[in-house]
Amino acid sequence: MGGPQGEAAAWLWAEYRLLLVTVAAVLLPVLLTCWCSVRRGRRQEAARRGPGSASGLGPGAHCWLYTDLFSRPAYCSVCGQACLHGFYCQCCGLCVHESCQAQAQRRLRCKESRQVPGPQPQPHHWVRGNLPICNSCCVCGLQCGGQPRLCDQRCAWCQRVAHDVCLAQAPTACDLGPARRAIIPPRYLYTVSRRRIEGDSDQFSYMCPENWSPILILANARSGNNMAQGLMGEFRTILNPIQVVDLDSSTPHKALELCTLLPSHAARVLVCGGDGTVGWVLDAIDEMKYKGQDQYIPHVAILPLGTGNDLSNTLGWGAGYTGEVAAEMILQNVLDGDPVKLDR
Repeated sequence: MGGPQGEAAAWLWAEYRLLLVTVAAVLLPVLLTCWCSVRRGRRQEAARRGPGSASGLGPGAHCWLYTDLFSRPAYCSVCGQACLHGFYCQCCGLCVHESCQAQAQRRLRCKESRQVPGPQPQPHHWVRGNLPICNSCCVCGLQCGGQPRLCDQRCAWCQRVAHDVCLAQAPTACDLGPARRAIIPPRYLYTVSRRRIEGDSDQFSYMCPENWSPILILANARSGNNMAQGLMGEFRTILNPIQVVDLDSSTPHKALELCTLLPSHAARVLVCGGDGTVGWVLDAIDEMKYKGQDQYIPHVAILPLGTGNDLSNTLGWGAGYTGEVAAEMILQNVLDGDPVKLDR
């Protein structure tokens, strides 16, 4: 068709085609993002409900979390092959392919929050491969994990590392590492939860490090643009896994019951969230007073992650956490902090 009508039709078709291309260019990334989010959510739910999930189904259960892309080169702890995406355990640091997860759960145990005491000191919990970038062997002092394969060992408790060939010469006893003052020893927790006499937890203090002040982490996983999720993983790697509680799946009242298994006035609580989360925890502490549990009431520190962090700023913990401070330093700051009274 020629003439003005043909030119108008061609122009309309060009505009229509441009509109379709624009809509497709806008919608396609959105649809792909939604599809990936749904798949990720289903994998996370499967990991949470599956055997060995964070729900704590028996001793040695892993706390799996799915990732679309590991932040550094990783190798599957089961098959030893390179692992671009899959599951990793927030407590012991295992990395596995999705197809190897069930096998890892059967063959490789996670570090246990409770451990039966024995005649020998607490042993290391060695995990092979996927070591931190900056490290040195506790035996020879050279760097570990530098080869592009699954190699060398790391203790999930004290965080010491050793070459495979040096492992036999490493100390057999684990002292829980630099963060020992903040960690609840698994043997202590096993013993005190079965033999504790009400009000006399101090009788088991010989099982704990000097100047011991265990820290409980109460975090709102949705705070700080989901930054708390990553922080909880870092704290689970350092501490006893039972010390890290996600308030999205539990309550402060239940989490603070752990304080009754600790010596009087020994515990400290780090609340990761905003003013609302802090208020929720302080309300639970008030209930401990009503129950006559004043001797178990912990000191409270704040890691500000919410949109409203007025209380944290007032007490000197800052107006907001942006990830610039390592988890080890956060724990040290909590241990070094001076208690002040808060009038509510």
